[in-house]
Amino acid sequence: MRIRDVWQAAGIERCDGEVLTAALLGRDRSWVPAHEDDRIPPESMKRLTDAFSRRAQGEPVAYILGKRDFYGRDFFVDPSVLIPRPATEGLVDLALEMIDGSLTGTILRSVDAGIVACGNYWGGKNEAVSVIDIGTGSGCIAVTIACQRPDVPVIATDVSEDSLRIAKKNAEHHHVSGRIRFIQGSLLEPIAGERHPFVIVSNPPYVPDDFPADRDLSFEPSGALFAGPEGLDVLLPLVREARRHPLCRGFLVECREDQVASLHL
Repeated sequence: MRIRDVWQAAGIERCDGEVLTAALLGRDRSWVPAHEDDRIPPESMKRLTDAFSRRAQGEPVAYILGKRDFYGRDFFVDPSVLIPRPATEGLVDLALEMIDGSLTGTILRSVDAGIVACGNYWGGKNEAVSVIDIGTGSGCIAVTIACQRPDVPVIATDVSEDSLRIAKKNAEHHHVSGRIRFIQGSLLEPIAGERHPFVIVSNPPYVPDDFPADRDLSFEPSGALFAGPEGLDVLLPLVREARRHPLCRGFLVECREDQVASLHL
């Protein structure tokens, strides 16, 4: 069979077919349009048909391939962690500015349609701080900050042991495992004994429980997405604990634009 015939038979979108074909045949995506009428090598047929079938059933491409690009780096993912999204790259951009001392006071920036990165920094302009990624998931935030700012200590926490396993794998992959501490626990409980000033950067679950999710979201861990009737069941406690902690110098979170007023930045 021809490459194009297989993804058309599976009923998946062309862009997904091209991404999967390129990855599974070890080619650049740009190679695919010029070769979509090529016959599929027999040894690759099962891998391609299985991948197209999984996509046709709604499984995200990132889970099928086991990785996702984030901030110009590839990150391992599986169904135990949320798939990194472009909006969170905007959160990291803002976090780096905060770490560098470029931002003080209330922070608010749109990072996607209806999604913002927001927070507050009340530390000194040149105060040395560590970064704590609450609910690290795949580790994309913690690992990226460790890569971009080698001198900044990073701590990554998560309630899920499986998530921490993936985050540690990504830290090793990007050669920063020696500069990130991984701790299991909820909200700020894992850092109760922290003795140095820090800022919090987090992409917590913030989707309201009744939000009409698309089919792809059903494959991702619900605990990393949904957070009560208004999506605030994690955001509000996180912000409150951050403000109360004597060593916290600021926080930055990703959330819906209509949730900002409830956080009282």
